[in-house]
Amino acid sequence: MRRFLPLIILLGVITLFLFGTFKKNTRVIPTPLIGQEVPIMGLETKFYEDFQKNDLEDVLKIDKIKIINFWASWCLPCEVEHPILMGLSKKSDFIIIGVNYKDTEEGSAEFLNEKGNPYDLVVIDDEGMMGIEMGLTGVPETFVVNEEGKIIYRIVGPINNENKF
Repeated sequence: MRRFLPLIILLGVITLFLFGTFKKNTRVIPTPLIGQEVPIMGLETKFYEDFQKNDLEDVLKIDKIKIINFWASWCLPCEVEHPILMGLSKKSDFIIIGVNYKDTEEGSAEFLNEKGNPYDLVVIDDEGMMGIEMGLTGVPETFVVNEEGKIIYRIVGPINNENKF
């Protein structure tokens, strides 16, 4: 019996690992930013259209739900989620803020001109500083911010039809 004890322990650990992996939603990663305000950085604003001031801080103060979507023109999963963002942009219930992450201005402009611009505001994070402050793991990644400017939800990977907005 003692001889089989390491094998029994190993099987127990493997079983716990497998059950933990199957039940866990890996697209929703906890973040210490839940309940916190969005870290404001002095980022350059581009593609400004609908607001009288093109300042991220001013937009975050607007009394609507905000969706902050980190994206890049070189990101294939960003292309996959883009039609969903275009559909969301037709709703007036919330503001969509695009954070163009570690991209070129030419690449991002070409992407939006070719595929359409779902964003009410686009900020350029060419050095990745806002991504670092937000705990970004890669692109695409999306944060939902409530009317008070506090982060309430985080989605890792492309938005899909399972996400409720």
